[in-house]
Amino acid sequence: MSEGLAVRQKKAVRLTVGILVAVIASIIVAIVLKFATMQPDLKAELERSHTLYFETPRLVPDVALTKHTGEPFSVDQLKGQWDLINFGYTYCPDICPTNMADMKQARAQLEAQGLADQVRFWMVTVDPARDTVEQLSQYVPYYHPEFIGLTGSLDDITTLATQLSAVFYQEGSGEGYTVAHSDNYALIDPQGHFVALMRPPHKPSHIVDALSVLITQGS
Repeated sequence: MSEGLAVRQKKAVRLTVGILVAVIASIIVAIVLKFATMQPDLKAELERSHTLYFETPRLVPDVALTKHTGEPFSVDQLKGQWDLINFGYTYCPDICPTNMADMKQARAQLEAQGLADQVRFWMVTVDPARDTVEQLSQYVPYYHPEFIGLTGSLDDITTLATQLSAVFYQEGSGEGYTVAHSDNYALIDPQGHFVALMRPPHKPSHIVDALSVLITQGS
């Protein structure tokens, strides 16, 4: 092989490598730009449904709670689907029944869109003293047999609520006490991360719109 041919081959190899590097770099830039522009669009769409999307997903604490079926709950069960978590209690006179009814309507609309099997709905009690497993088992499935109620110790429920941007406290004493609580829904992605917070006023359409956007565009 002549020296001139060897030089030309080396130049050809360098040119090929340079082209490949440029192509790969272009692909990486395109992907970065896609996600950089997608997130603002996602956040803007969710804002229309009063939903705040977090740029950094948040962890959900692994607390020892019990389902209304009597089965134990673990944080790993918040994986594989989208989850909407609502805090309330069965003796609630107004907001909680309305929220549960809204969730029922939202699930029906999601089912009509073929998306219901990608979402779970939960109600975590903020009144564990009265909301036993038996009490929740009579209340939660009344709205939908697929809905899941959770109860447990006050400490564990407080830990979960705090991490999911919910607050609650008892008002009054005696048998007729009430529990004041925030009216937000926590949205958990299929990886089990707290990624968005739905704020009032709530409507079934807001739930459907937010979950539809997250299922199609979210993580």
